Amino acid sequence: SDDKPYVVEIEKHTLPATYKHFAITKLDKGVFLLGRITGWENLNLVDGYANVYFKGTFLGQTLIKTRNVKDTLDLSLGRDEKVLVTRSKLKEYSSKQLIGTKLKETLSFELIAKNNRNTAIDIEILDQIPISSNSDIEVKEIEISQADFNPVTGEIKWKHNLKPGESKKMILTFSIKYSKNQNIEIQQMKQRAVRKF
Repeated sequence: SDDKPYVVEIEKHTLPATYKHFAITKLDKGVFLLGRITGWENLNLVDGYANVYFKGTFLGQTLIKTRNVKDTLDLSLGRDEKVLVTRSKLKEYSSKQLIGTKLKETLSFELIAKNNRNTAIDIEILDQIPISSNSDIEVKEIEISQADFNPVTGEIKWKHNLKPGESKKMILTFSIKYSKNQNIEIQQMKQRAVRKF
């Protein structure tokens, strides 16, 4: 009656959740926190945006997508500034050399994941080796530091449990051999604006 908007809590549910950190270092320097929720099936949730609060502070919005979800609903909770993953090129192990009519380019990267939280975390780090659809371009993985490697997509996945204050180093090295007359473009890292908490 006073023409002012009010927020009214209609229903409240507490659901079990596990948390996982996630980073795609090739595309973004940020580390994201993912909430994995079980027991949500009977809540009649619909697809749409949901407001995310952490310790009473509004963080932003996340997208609830219940289609094609099985028993676990994943919600993005934004960046976690207390967990860091760096990706830097190792110049001393990267090279470019001419072999006959072909150029062989070797690229090497060092990835370091560090947990600055006071609790242990699970983190999944994704990267990728280029995949060639041209038979004249040969791509070969050299060092992937015991990561899971998918040769079809080129996806590389590291899974680690980091204790408080612990850091883990990974090396990614691959080579590309191609004709010296070809131009090869390797994707550069992009910085995206995403909410932080």
